[in-house]
Amino acid sequence: MPSANGSSTTHFVRKRVTELNATHAEVTNSAVRFLDADQVRLERAAAHRVRANQVEVVNGAVGFATFEHGTIRQSNAGIVIGRSIALDEVHVGILASPVIRGDVHTWLDLRSAVAIGVGMVLGKAAIAGVRALARRATS
Repeated sequence: MPSANGSSTTHFVRKRVTELNATHAEVTNSAVRFLDADQVRLERAAAHRVRANQVEVVNGAVGFATFEHGTIRQSNAGIVIGRSIALDEVHVGILASPVIRGDVHTWLDLRSAVAIGVGMVLGKAAIAGVRALARRATS
């Protein structure tokens, strides 16, 4: 499996790469296990883990991605964490970002996570209140 480390610009077409560290990486019709770069472009490619400053994914699949700014189009992702994300016809398992634009289908996002957390806290408080009333009634 080829591996390129530390180069300024790296472009892969139809290859399987274990680890890729570059300033600018373009991956087309390929698979990458670990990708760490300042700028990343994935087109019809799969990546297990991506860490970058700027990311663009088109018709791809990503397992876990962390980045500052990104655009994801017609792709699937497991976990995406970013500062600002533009999405178009994307399916994501877990999405965490303060700024999200576009058409995305998530299983869990920040709003849902906060709602679940608040619900759990309120539920726990309600159960504690009912138990306290039951103790007073039996005393």
